[in-house]
Amino acid sequence: MDAVIVDIPSGSQQFYDQIIPTLFPDGKLPEGWQLHIAGPTATGWRIVNVVPSQEQFETFSREQLGPVLRQLEGVTPELTFFPVYRLIRS
Repeated sequence: MDAVIVDIPSGSQQFYDQIIPTLFPDGKLPEGWQLHIAGPTATGWRIVNVVPSQEQFETFSREQLGPVLRQLEGVTPELTFFPVYRLIRS
């Protein structure tokens, strides 16, 4: 299991609300995803996902996220991956 931090320096809630229905049309996460959270930062927007693997997220990014972002000029996310040591759920 891996986590990916997606920082979008020029992102906003409006940007996020625009792309989420396209990425998750049924309101559910892709198979195996454990977590998706999003919120503002001092410089833009941050999304954190816990996914089965970096490779699975990269496939999602290439096939789904990339085409959506290409429609929005000037949006270049910065990705940071790290292995999940522990995920605690309530």
